[in-house]
Amino acid sequence: MRPLTISQLERETGVGRSAIYYYISEGLLPPAQKASATRAVYNQSHVDLIREIGRLKGEGLGLKDIRDLLRERVTVATESDVDLVARQSEATNTAIVQAAARSFAQRGYEKTRISDICKEVGITAQLLYSHFRSKRHLFVACYEVYFEWMHSKVVPPIEATADSAARMAWRNWASYGIRALSPDLQATARVEAIQDEGELRALVRGVYERILEGTKQELTADRRAGPNFDLFDDELTAYAFLGALENMQMRESWDDRYTKRDVIRNLVAMFLAVRAAYSGRVDLTTDWEAVAALVDLLATKHPGYEEVVGQGSP
Repeated sequence: MRPLTISQLERETGVGRSAIYYYISEGLLPPAQKASATRAVYNQSHVDLIREIGRLKGEGLGLKDIRDLLRERVTVATESDVDLVARQSEATNTAIVQAAARSFAQRGYEKTRISDICKEVGITAQLLYSHFRSKRHLFVACYEVYFEWMHSKVVPPIEATADSAARMAWRNWASYGIRALSPDLQATARVEAIQDEGELRALVRGVYERILEGTKQELTADRRAGPNFDLFDDELTAYAFLGALENMQMRESWDDRYTKRDVIRNLVAMFLAVRAAYSGRVDLTTDWEAVAALVDLLATKHPGYEEVVGQGSP
């Protein structure tokens, strides 16, 4: 059920707001849901009832008779538990992020103006800031939009192949698409992701989880009982691939030594090596046993100032 403002309701029905308010006061329409002290939300039932009122008036019926005829429909519409305010808020939020994503992609972060986004969506700056505290918050929220845009591009080829390495290559290519849409966004997201008290941390985490969902599924599917079964954690390994990709992309950006092909090739080669270990085709038992004690020891140490700047070994 699509939420409507009073202006939208007027355009949908061709009936002015003064008449609509009168119909509500006379019990011919259900009350609007209040979104704020000055803003109300209507729905399709208001449209249908206003059109029915017009039809019945055209047949010569008075408002009292119309009210009696429509009483049950008005009661049902009034008692509807659909939260139109929440739906309108969600629709507004989506419209803001979509408009912002287009603007950031076309103009970049610095040249994108909040006033332009508000004009495109048809809202005030006050309403926009009730959804997003700052331009930076809105920028980070676009990460998920860019992911959705690129994800839709790679779903067909991913679903068309049975090779997990090929699917990994397509996901890496999609990451390049996100980077092309907004070169600064990945760096900004990573900064927010490590902020202990950052308000955007949960948002970034959610986007990362969606980005890595496919990789985690690949790893789980490739896992076989064998000598390396407990050596890898699917989630941490998936994050390791993402970190490797973003760091290789950073190195690629510094000069002309490396290309996109180099980055994708190296990451897919890493995936093939991990897949071989996951499947048990490569036995890491002896190599792991050689360093396992050291790993356990280092995991108990927490370097502080004295350990870092002091003398001697840790």
